[in-house]
Amino acid sequence: MPSLVELTKSLSIAFENGEYATCGKLLPPIKIELIKNNLLIPDLSIQNDVYLNDLTITKRILEVGALSNIHTFDFDSFENYFNQLKPYYFSSNHKLSESDKKSKLISLYLLNLLAQNNTTKFHSELQFLDKHIKNLEDDSLLSYPIKLDRWLMEGSYQKAWDLLQSGSQNITEFDSFTDILKSAIRDEIAKNTELSYDFLPLSNIKALLFFNNEKETEKFALERNWSITNSKVYFKNQPKDVTGDDEDETMDEEDQKTNIIDKAMDYAISIENIV
Repeated sequence: MPSLVELTKSLSIAFENGEYATCGKLLPPIKIELIKNNLLIPDLSIQNDVYLNDLTITKRILEVGALSNIHTFDFDSFENYFNQLKPYYFSSNHKLSESDKKSKLISLYLLNLLAQNNTTKFHSELQFLDKHIKNLEDDSLLSYPIKLDRWLMEGSYQKAWDLLQSGSQNITEFDSFTDILKSAIRDEIAKNTELSYDFLPLSNIKALLFFNNEKETEKFALERNWSITNSKVYFKNQPKDVTGDDEDETMDEEDQKTNIIDKAMDYAISIENIV
């Protein structure tokens, strides 16, 4: 069996080459070797420099493991690796706690909690971080999930969407959560919309749900068992007759709702604001 040094070198090469599946195969035997050498879980009672240097290498291995799992969308394993990194990141030993990947991995962990809709744990972790990291929101990476959470809680979906849409601070790993969080925003708006209205024009639904075209909007509507007639989306039972006098009455109601929506969208795409 290859030595720990050889395995670690192979892991580093695989990660640099973007071979994340290979990283996944190399990490289990590496972790076994780390356990054998009392290196996986730091023993802070040991203060000699050789041991601390070895722990620093272990921290880098765990960071590679965490990031590799983000790239392979194995979020459960990512969370396990992050939990193994916590004793390092929040150690009283400065050498162990500092890392150029620390902010990125903490932010990814928070994004993972948001993507799971685990807001209770998110805020619990935020309280913990606030005690250990000064001026959290001054860090451009850490502020990313914090702003997202705040705007989602406020119902400021336009701001949250714009943040997701504008890119992710050139951190490609953040993009692993973008589609999940966008879907969550759409679902929340859709849920509030169908509770508030019997129907709306298809064009307004497209704008509300941030779709690029009506074809995408129609697909989403049908997936939610909404019905579409005469370019209107019905959230509940569609009226049997949508022509003649009934149509004129319907159009008056439609115009009123359209005006409400148009005004509200200038402020934020949020059903609470629309109503």
